[in-house]
Amino acid sequence: MRLSGLTLETAYFEDYLSFLTEVLELDLYELTDISMRLDLQGTWLEIKKVPSAPHQVATNVEFSLDALEYENLKQKVTFFYYRRGASRFLFLGAESEKCELVDPDGRVWRFKDTSPKLILPDNDSDITYVRNF
Repeated sequence: MRLSGLTLETAYFEDYLSFLTEVLELDLYELTDISMRLDLQGTWLEIKKVPSAPHQVATNVEFSLDALEYENLKQKVTFFYYRRGASRFLFLGAESEKCELVDPDGRVWRFKDTSPKLILPDNDSDITYVRNF
């Protein structure tokens, strides 16, 4: 089974457009006044504009990245907030392996470095790789 697409509704359409194309650099392949569709490498993400934000139960959107993608994302997020200042996307912070933001509708966007980590033991006998999920 593979997820073919995901649709999110929001009253903050323009904020999503700038965040998703500037920070995440997602390819926009369909845009109207009330809808945008972006490519997620074989899956699509659609953002639909609604007159007012619907009441929603908290939702998490999580991405797995390799180490280089994660470092690049942290730099883009930092630059986005430096250039634009305050945003409706609330930056919760970036740690060594996890970066989190809250979108204008209360969804948590989590980006995780899931590349294997090298752990060196104290006695040089074995090297262990740990994968984060």
